[in-house]
Amino acid sequence: MTTVDLHFQDAGTEAGHLLEVLLRACDGAKRGGAVFAWTNASGVRAFLEDKSFARFIQQGEFDLVVGLDSITDEAAVKALIARTTQWPKLSVRAFLHEQSVFFHPKLAWFLSDKELTLIVGSGNLTMGGLTNNWEAFTVVRLTDTAAAAISQQIQDWLAAQSHTLVPITDNRVIERARRNVGNERSLKRVPRTAAPKEAATQQGVEMLVAEIPGGTNLRWGQANFDRQNYEDFFGARVGTQKRIFLYHVAEDGGLGDLESRPSVEVKSQNYRFELSAARGVDYPSDGRPIGVFLRLATDEFLYMLLLPDSPHYPAVSGFIESHWTGRADRMRRVRTNVEELRAAWPNAPLWQASLPEL
Repeated sequence: MTTVDLHFQDAGTEAGHLLEVLLRACDGAKRGGAVFAWTNASGVRAFLEDKSFARFIQQGEFDLVVGLDSITDEAAVKALIARTTQWPKLSVRAFLHEQSVFFHPKLAWFLSDKELTLIVGSGNLTMGGLTNNWEAFTVVRLTDTAAAAISQQIQDWLAAQSHTLVPITDNRVIERARRNVGNERSLKRVPRTAAPKEAATQQGVEMLVAEIPGGTNLRWGQANFDRQNYEDFFGARVGTQKRIFLYHVAEDGGLGDLESRPSVEVKSQNYRFELSAARGVDYPSDGRPIGVFLRLATDEFLYMLLLPDSPHYPAVSGFIESHWTGRADRMRRVRTNVEELRAAWPNAPLWQASLPEL
């Protein structure tokens, strides 16, 4: 039996993300693999650091091949090496060649006891390809002899290309990756009025300034939000799971690693996303932490987590105080934009933070 589904990933919407399809395919799979023309560090983390992939790779095996003809840079290679160290059952090889043509395939496969899931399309292992670009891909599910035939075809191709496939730890891989400068963002058209490097240029972009409540056993890193902001700002929907992508901005302006966070709902009508910046930090006894979130693109957010002892806390706390119109006994959450908050908080590290790579 064979089924085929066609998916369109539309830029600027939540429709049909490739990443979600890949992660769903991990569930119940025993082994799999993928071939991508290029990757970047954010794409590596979004897929290979996700909890769904982690559950799969602890028991299964995954054979990943990445190309080096463009985009795949030194940071991406180092991120891949780190993942192979973390997961012994993850094999990563680079397609290293000297021909004057592009290595350009994008496909993934997952084999369970019952079927083979084959995902073939246009998206690369980058944040753009996985979530933000206009992409199209098919998901084919095969059983019995059809599954066996496709599995064998994949293995035959990998064997035929063995002379071009080298371990990701090979010194030649790093040397080749260093020639790749720029990223998918640099290939995009940028309005002349906007410098693409800094978050401060995201004029008119929505922001959320929110007090973060405490949790049981100090688990306040699962930050609670009201339903309106959970749905209208973060784009989640009650009754379904939604994944967003967060980047923590430190007080020196440094950008943290990508945090891929599924939405969490509990029966008490709390709606949550995990924040890495709160991990291992005790909830303060003399005030509420404040989260400041800046929307970058579909499902991507920069954020800062400010504790009462932060030098930036008074400016943001004062902003909430002057803009909150709700009840005094509620967590105060204010929707705003870059211009409005920047006027009240001109020295925010958010304004100097470089945008994450796509």
